[in-house]
Amino acid sequence: MFGSDIALKHQVSEMRFRDFLAEAERQRAVDIAIAANPPPPRPGISEARTAVATALLRAGSRLMPEEAPDGRGNPANRAFELRPGQ
Repeated sequence: MFGSDIALKHQVSEMRFRDFLAEAERQRAVDIAIAANPPPPRPGISEARTAVATALLRAGSRLMPEEAPDGRGNPANRAFELRPGQ
């Protein structure tokens, strides 16, 4: 009885292993197909990135202007070490 139980468990284990290998091969084929055919760039993404970068640069230039007034008299400027922008 124990011998047949062990043989049956071995067969089930072999079938699971074969299923695992087959799934790994399918996944590998899918990965290769995806890598061979990359998705086309979406049209609005580059414009959105450009708009965000421009907005951040403008905000940075307002926060850190090139010609900042002398901040020696203001204690907040000394505390946070604000400096003129570049």
